[in-house]
Amino acid sequence: MSTSAYASPAATPRRHVGAYILIVAALVALVITAWRFFTPLSGIDGSGGAMTAMFAELVMVVLGLLLLKSHAGGLRGFLLFLSWAGIIGTFIAALFLHGWWTAAVLAVGAVGVVIETFTPATRSA
Repeated sequence: MSTSAYASPAATPRRHVGAYILIVAALVALVITAWRFFTPLSGIDGSGGAMTAMFAELVMVVLGLLLLKSHAGGLRGFLLFLSWAGIIGTFIAALFLHGWWTAAVLAVGAVGVVIETFTPATRSA
């Protein structure tokens, strides 16, 4: 029996680093897009494309929060699929809107989705 401060990997709670990265990246992207949407002469002020991108970024925040609460199973796989679709679609929309900073932040969010996808999930008891 080991008396170290570290518990076995099966007993430690899962840390959702990828979900936190996704949430923060989506919030930052939302702020950048909202600033460009409400700033006159930004090129996309008041456009429907920017409004759609802001809605998609808000949905990605919600998906990140749901990934925090999900465990291994079909729902988690579906949430990861939606996260991938959201990141890729919003990244393309940001490129169409010439939102280079938004696209860069969404690339960081994609790293979070990769981490969430390939980190093993634990089953709830």
